[in-house]
Amino acid sequence: MDMSTATTTSSSMTMSSTSSSDMSMSDMAFNTNNLSAILFSQSWMPTTTAGYVGSWFFLFFLTVIWRASAAMLSKLDVFWAAKNARYSILINGGQDQPTQTDLVTAWRLSVNLPRAALRMVHQGIAYLLMIAVMTMNVGFFFAVLVGYFFGELVFGRVSRSD
Repeated sequence: MDMSTATTTSSSMTMSSTSSSDMSMSDMAFNTNNLSAILFSQSWMPTTTAGYVGSWFFLFFLTVIWRASAAMLSKLDVFWAAKNARYSILINGGQDQPTQTDLVTAWRLSVNLPRAALRMVHQGIAYLLMIAVMTMNVGFFFAVLVGYFFGELVFGRVSRSD
């Protein structure tokens, strides 16, 4: 292979990689074309304004449900920990005052199975919301943000530890 062929091949590879990276970067911009937004599958593509608004409210309520499930899981963890906690008496720094501390609770099917199932549902909802945001549709993005705001407004104080 002579030098002119190597230079031509190298420059054509550089141009093709540059043009493909430019194309993929332009695909990563938010879009406002509401009637071409595909949500979750090809069959869920709103073709009317009413369909788009329905999809927006679906994402809004799904986000509120996701935030409510986070609050519920927080309260259930506290409940299960209190119900199944084991305590041990420790001597604190050579003092005579014993203190109680929580130990790791034993594995129990009656606690860990529902916890795992509820966490799986919670995480599944989170992934669906992530996919909705990754459509790069401004309306869907704001549906998730506004849903999170209202979910936090209603359920945020519930999930805080007392």
